[in-house]
Order: sequence, then structure tokens, then C-alpha cells
Amino acid sequence: MNTETLLKKHPDAMPVCPDPNDKVQSEVALRFGLIYWMKRVEDFFGKTYPVPELDLSLRGKCAGQAYLQKWKLRFNLTLMAENYQDFMLNVVPHELAHLVAFREFGHRIKPHGREWQGVMEQVLGVPAKTTHQYDVSTTAKQNYLYRCGCPERIHGLTIRRHNKIAQGIRYLCRSCQQELVFEGERGADIN
Repeated sequence: MNTETLLKKHPDAMPVCPDPNDKVQSEVALRFGLIYWMKRVEDFFGKTYPVPELDLSLRGKCAGQAYLQKWKLRFNLTLMAENYQDFMLNVVPHELAHLVAFREFGHRIKPHGREWQGVMEQVLGVPAKTTHQYDVSTTAKQNYLYRCGCPERIHGLTIRRHNKIAQGIRYLCRSCQQELVFEGERGADIN
């Protein structure tokens, strides 16, 4: 189901947000979008749920995370701003579905198992996709460049992995199985 079809099916899941890059506007939009999805859950199950705590500090490649025991959702505002419609129609219900599946079916279920899929498709009316296809080049910040034995291949690593290598951790290329060797930082002149 594409974004236009989902938007026609769930127009109230898309609160007006004049500037998704503005943190306050994004948070307000997320809260209103979350209220829409929660109403669908409450109508389906015939009971009320507490509004999840929102944390908007998520960074990197991940669009959202659900903390089941804490009844908390984390979202990546940068990815939301860059993919506003798809984010509100897919990521927000995806993460809420994790909380609901946990609350309704217990802790022994698989993260993207049949219970979660049922909440996504039957309760929320959204395809049960497990990953997003967003461009993460602006959020991943893989600024540390490494080479392996593959010809013409450069691996971009985050500061976290770069620091682990400096502490003695070894990373191998999945293709050639050779250890990654530091070449320099992105933007610096690399031969």
C-alpha cells in the first residue's frame, strides 16, 4: 500500500505540520498522530491505554523504537522531517503496534511476529513492514573511512565503531573477510 492510499484511508493520522524541521511542531504533530492511532487501538480492543511517553532523541539510521516495559516510544526527528508523510503513516503505527502487541499478547511474542503483524494490519490498517527505506546518509554520520581487501571499496564507519577500533576491536569486511584499515575522515583528501 503506497503513501497516497494510506493517506486516503487515514487522513486524520496526518496532522498539519507547517515545518517538520521545527522540534516543537514535530512533537505536537507526533502527539496528534499518536492520538489518532491510539483511538483505533482503543476502539478495536474496547478499552483505554495510557498515552506512551515520547522521547524525540533518537539518532542515526533507526526511525523509531519501542520500550515495552516502560510504555515509551522514541523517534528520530531528522528522519521524520525528511519523510514526514510516510513516517506518520508507517513508523508511528509500527512502533505503537509493538507496545500494543506486548500489552495484549505478553512478552513471549516475536518482535515482528504474527501478533505484531495482526495489530498492524487488522487493528491499525497499515501494512506490516519491518524496515523503512529512508535515505540515512544525513543521519548515519559515517565519517570515518576504512579500506579492506576488496578493490575500490571504502567502508564508512560511525564515530562509535571508529573509537572501538582505536580501543583494539577488530572489524572484518563481510565480503573479503579482511580487517578494516583506517584511511581518513570524510571530506579529507584520500588517495
